[in-house]
Amino acid sequence: MAADKPNLTPDSKIVIVGAGVFGLSTALHLTKRGYKNIHLFDRQPFDKNNYDEQLGAHGASCDLNKIIRASYGGEKLYQDLAFKAMPVWSAWNDELAGTAKDELPDALDPEIKLWHNCGFLRLSRDGLEGKERETQEGFPGAIKGTQYRVSDGQRVKDALREGIPKTKIDPFRRGERGLPVDGVLDMTAGYALASRACAWVLHLLKKTGVVRTYFGEENGLKSLIKDGRKVTGITTTSGSSHSADLLIIACGGWTPSLLPSTEHLLETTSGSVLAIQLPPKSERPDLWAKYSAENFPVWSWNMGSYTPHSDDHIGGLYGLPVTPEGVVKVAFRGAKWTNYSRRTSDAREALSYPRTDLDKVPQEAMRVLRTFCKENLPDLLSLPLSTIRLCWYTDSVDNSFLISYVPDAENVVVASGGSGHGFKFLPVLGEHVVDVIEGKKTAYTDLFSWRDVPRGKKNGLEEGPEGWRVLGKQRLVGGREWKGGLGAGSRL
Repeated sequence: MAADKPNLTPDSKIVIVGAGVFGLSTALHLTKRGYKNIHLFDRQPFDKNNYDEQLGAHGASCDLNKIIRASYGGEKLYQDLAFKAMPVWSAWNDELAGTAKDELPDALDPEIKLWHNCGFLRLSRDGLEGKERETQEGFPGAIKGTQYRVSDGQRVKDALREGIPKTKIDPFRRGERGLPVDGVLDMTAGYALASRACAWVLHLLKKTGVVRTYFGEENGLKSLIKDGRKVTGITTTSGSSHSADLLIIACGGWTPSLLPSTEHLLETTSGSVLAIQLPPKSERPDLWAKYSAENFPVWSWNMGSYTPHSDDHIGGLYGLPVTPEGVVKVAFRGAKWTNYSRRTSDAREALSYPRTDLDKVPQEAMRVLRTFCKENLPDLLSLPLSTIRLCWYTDSVDNSFLISYVPDAENVVVASGGSGHGFKFLPVLGEHVVDVIEGKKTAYTDLFSWRDVPRGKKNGLEEGPEGWRVLGKQRLVGGREWKGGLGAGSRL
């Protein structure tokens, strides 16, 4: 796409639409490359709600917490990029801790870290899953000592000798109870407090003095201003026009509906997220201790082994330690729900679009989560849910990011396709977006480049409205079903 690359200078006006992970990281790295005229738009008031879902923020970036890991099977470029991000996460912890509270937005506290290196326990019922075997084979030799296979008695002894609590090796007491289990505790990994991390990067951007923000409903993208194929600016929902020498579209699950050329490369899907509220710490210090990052790891269960509506193949699940607010999150991504409420630009096909007004999840997701918790985390089933939500992602045809100049327009870059694994790269992703902007050729710009839609199976996108995971085909359930059960005949 070199012909479409504009000749940029440090003073060129760069407009970014979308202030989630892709937009924030891009803006941050533009400032690091010396660009001084950056304008960041989003229809959500992130300057007021601080990316907090409890305050009405929407999008995959607006979450309690996200997993930070480098376990990518044979995908070495993603593995390496994750390892590159981790030291920056640690540096941000140090920088935040050294900042006076009165210099920070309300969402941030110098005493609460953004990134928690508590370990990631990737479990499966019957032996290691194939991707985990690939991960262990591909990890650098220097970190082999940070990997503890739970079915290897010697490695379990090693972990205990090195001060790792037994609760991180067997948090569900499956080994203790003689239940089938295998997996690896990866102590390079952990989680980030997601909304706080976004608020932190927005804080960093404001400190540069070269990034201007436009947040709120009136600043959503309404249309592109074009001169032939060349895009010269945007019109916002308020009717205001803003010129641009370069436009970057980084709108997450809203990208396919805003940029028609991406309709067949990206699909908006959602995962099911439950946030369980622990009682006050003074009332149940035992639960706060059990689920603390000191004693409890990030975990996943049978991530590659879920079969729809099957009692024998419960999987596609993950969870995280308690947040500072006392919330334990469990989630289901085994089925990626779609919502075909729009049409493609030619009106020929249905288009999946985020639906953010729901406080329920599909019954199948609740069934899987309840079944797992009943066997492994029964104390959570007696507690209330503080949030029930669908987290809307943007899946690409191959689960790899889409960062590229757009073929059918000049001066436009798309940065999207997070596919449920983009957040961990917040500190470093923008570097590769700027490489694309500047026309640099690297292994990453090739990996993220515009591509043809593959034939056959393509991450479920080939199912379309006929597939079983369409939201309109599901019975939706909420907090009552969490505590009371789904009852007889609950399977779809």
